[in-house]
Amino acid sequence: MNRTMKIIREVNNQAEDFYRDAVGLGDHAADALGKARRAQMTSLENIAESAMKSSDVFDFIKKQIARHDDWSKAFKGHKDGNQGFGERLKTYLEKELPPKITIICNSVGMGDATDKDQQSKEIYLMLMRQFIRQVVVQYEYRANTDRNSPEKES
Repeated sequence: MNRTMKIIREVNNQAEDFYRDAVGLGDHAADALGKARRAQMTSLENIAESAMKSSDVFDFIKKQIARHDDWSKAFKGHKDGNQGFGERLKTYLEKELPPKITIICNSVGMGDATDKDQQSKEIYLMLMRQFIRQVVVQYEYRANTDRNSPEKES
């Protein structure tokens, strides 16, 4: 199996490991944004899918936090009840995903520093895309399923 396929396999393995975190953030997004802000979540996913660099994704998230109060809305179901959805997402992408890059690089046997640096950036984007996809799917599920909607919970 070539290196690209190994990387894709390892990214998918890591995505399985952060699924619960994505569900938690998707629930937070549904609570904070509700159905009315679906376009913002779709835009987040589109930016992640089309971005050529990770800073494009971070710039979008920061712009959303600055422009829309909903992105700063805290979630009563999270241990840090004061952190808004946007900050929580940004922090997760900044702090939780980078260690997974190292795991993937080691797993596929990357050695050359120059090659590893470029591939690490690509792996980071792949992980971000996977995570954001999962968050958006959970958001859609929670925001559009009446029986599971945060607005209906007591």
